[in-house]
Amino acid sequence: MTNKNINEITFGNPLVKTVVKPNTRKCGVAKVEDFFVTTDSVVAKATIVTDKKTSFLEVDWGDGEKSNINIRYAKFHKIPAFDGTNSLLPGTYELYHKYAVTPADLPSTGPAPKEYIVTLRSIDFNGDFDFRLKNITIKPKYRINFYGLSVGLKNQCDGGGLNEFTVIQTVGEDVKNEWDWHPSDDFIFAIPTYRLEGSQQSQVFEVSNTSNSTIELIHFSFTEHDKWYDDKGSLSYSTILRSYLNDTEENTSGRLEGTISLYDSNPLWQASCDLSYAVDWEIRLLVPFPSNNQIMFNAS
Repeated sequence: MTNKNINEITFGNPLVKTVVKPNTRKCGVAKVEDFFVTTDSVVAKATIVTDKKTSFLEVDWGDGEKSNINIRYAKFHKIPAFDGTNSLLPGTYELYHKYAVTPADLPSTGPAPKEYIVTLRSIDFNGDFDFRLKNITIKPKYRINFYGLSVGLKNQCDGGGLNEFTVIQTVGEDVKNEWDWHPSDDFIFAIPTYRLEGSQQSQVFEVSNTSNSTIELIHFSFTEHDKWYDDKGSLSYSTILRSYLNDTEENTSGRLEGTISLYDSNPLWQASCDLSYAVDWEIRLLVPFPSNNQIMFNAS
């Protein structure tokens, strides 16, 4: 039987089913040209570069929070990403997110770095998807401010009289300041009454993978000059982050105060005198968030 005969028999026969094949269609996936995530302290910035129109962009930050931009958002906030009809224009999008500070597994060890997987999903007006992943590590940063150091004579040095002190401040291995201090034993104060001008310091901690995140050592040496033996003592601020946070994850403040004992080079003699000191400090989590947290867009 020829093909012609078969066609004549099957044509119009309701018992014979004709298979309808789909048309060949080129997939119009809403391609993302580039996607990267940068971090600074507890803030992450996702940068998305698209090469064609889309209708929906969503970033899953990996901590249970999501940020997205769609046509309605772009139209409502009147950002230039909206093309005026039904799409988001191709270009560069920037989204920001703040993460919570993660405490270390062990108690009293302060905050710890934490890894996240950031996911991008894009959808175009045809419903086609693109999907990207990035691994990031959040390392909180803190700025600690030590305000001016105040010192005072707590008791008499070498039986009274005039005292001549040299005070030297070092940060790490660098000498920052030197002062000549001439207090008199004629007036004894049990509290620090002399402020060392310019002794304030500001440093930034970055939390590391160990619990002992540190700053540079801030050290003061005190030398009381005598005819025979100079009396010496010193003060250093703690360099360990957890010493200041006190189980607080973001912002806190406090005061360091106490006594500095001065000794001369004769090991048989006791301390010749004591100084009192006090310094206020403040520590703050750095959150480099843009002042306007709307989604940023630049057309390509």
